[in-house]
Amino acid sequence: MNKSGVLNIPSDVSEIKVQNYINGQWCPPTTNKYLSGWNPTTGQQSYAIPDSNNVDVDNAVRAAKSAFPMWSTTSPEERAAILNRIADLIDQYADELAVIESQDQGKTVFSARTADLPLCSGYFRQFAKCAVEGFVEAKSRMNAPCTPVAVTQVENSVLQSTTQHIPSGVAALITPWNFPMLMICEKLAPCIAVGNTCVVKPTEITSATPYLLTLILQAAGLPKGVANFVFGTGVNAGEPLVKHKDIRLVSFTGGCVTGAKIGAMAGGLLKRVSLELGGKNPSLVFNDCKLEHAVATHIRAAFQNQGEICLSASRQYVQSDIYDKFVKMFREMTLKEVRVGDPSNSKTYYGPMVSQQHMEKVLSYIRLAQQEGAKVEFLVNPNDATIKNVAKDGRLTVNGMEGGYFIAPTLITGVKQNSRVMQEEIFGPVVCILPFETEEEAVMLANDTQYGLGSSVFTQDKARLDRVMKQLNSGSVWGNSWMNWDDNMPFGGLGCSGTSREHGPWSLEFYTETKAMYSLSSR
Repeated sequence: MNKSGVLNIPSDVSEIKVQNYINGQWCPPTTNKYLSGWNPTTGQQSYAIPDSNNVDVDNAVRAAKSAFPMWSTTSPEERAAILNRIADLIDQYADELAVIESQDQGKTVFSARTADLPLCSGYFRQFAKCAVEGFVEAKSRMNAPCTPVAVTQVENSVLQSTTQHIPSGVAALITPWNFPMLMICEKLAPCIAVGNTCVVKPTEITSATPYLLTLILQAAGLPKGVANFVFGTGVNAGEPLVKHKDIRLVSFTGGCVTGAKIGAMAGGLLKRVSLELGGKNPSLVFNDCKLEHAVATHIRAAFQNQGEICLSASRQYVQSDIYDKFVKMFREMTLKEVRVGDPSNSKTYYGPMVSQQHMEKVLSYIRLAQQEGAKVEFLVNPNDATIKNVAKDGRLTVNGMEGGYFIAPTLITGVKQNSRVMQEEIFGPVVCILPFETEEEAVMLANDTQYGLGSSVFTQDKARLDRVMKQLNSGSVWGNSWMNWDDNMPFGGLGCSGTSREHGPWSLEFYTETKAMYSLSSR
């Protein structure tokens, strides 16, 4: 922040010098080693990220532990005031933050500005209100019968019982690269609202806006040590954080393999763990749906945010008698409306993949589908002059951004249900559309997966809608829609999609310990 009280948010990600934020101070990693951050639109190195290690983690945890007695006893009203100031500053600098988020992650500026950042500030306001309102504690009053062990109990006494939710201690918050700032705010707001302190370990792939968030936290008056940020890799920084003896709970969002490792490490040390992992989400389209609405929704569910959403509907099943019409409309509408390219252009639907490594992963699944004999279509409008070339595997070369990590909107049909393309999370702009005959088959196909994060059902038959939604094995199920949020509802998955639930009161439960208190008195 400069002398006039204005935050120094740069206009280009290359101007950012990311530093760890520990005990209210920005500091370099103790190793003085840095990782490279890359601009996915250009494929060029853009900024440096601390390659922190266990020493940095220990410093951050010690700062959080020292701050816990003060912060946990700060009044809910004071905590809420700080959370509201954080929200106000996010809104004030939303335009600048959206540009940096786009340059670092690849998502469009429009998406970051209109979707991600309002949710960021919204979480702080939501949990500021929760902090003041507190918990609805369980209470009980009953006649207390004498028991063999209660030999000193007064006759005709009354047992009064109540619960108390108390802060857990120091939390580890480990976040992914697809929504860099949003995922931190989703965890940080409830964590500190109830009186915990924390260490945040953002992904090393997208560290720019997480760093800028530290500027906002300090400007809002968050006391030193309450929220500490350590940047670096999972091996060097994330693992020591999870294993640290003073970490009481761990909230992780990311991939299934990494989540399983974190769950094993934390569980073995008796830490509370919340894992929000991946998804291979099905959507069922019945022949009585509103077809145009269904097609438009499924295009968004496949390609929004480059398909880099854990809830993307990458497996779409359409009843056979409307299957050809659905696919034809899907193809035509995508060719007309989905433009890939410069994420700063308001007309762009989606931008590049987040990194070269991730782009290669997505392309490998496209090549696998081709090798297996599936029909693979790249839905690029031939009249789009910004597209210089479409490679055989769907990689796009965009004029003026030849080094960018762009992939065409990819439609796969004729693929087998047991193909890896259908069973593994691709996390890119790739969608498979298959037919089904009956309701029973549709449910069987949808549930034929190791994941269980989200699913959707499209039908105008209310009885069928209710019946099918109840049979789908996923943590969230939408009827005739996709990703319409209510942040007071639980969010989480089944199977390889994770454990626990967060959002709203479920976040408050996760970030607190529940104490039962009993008081015996005479009537």
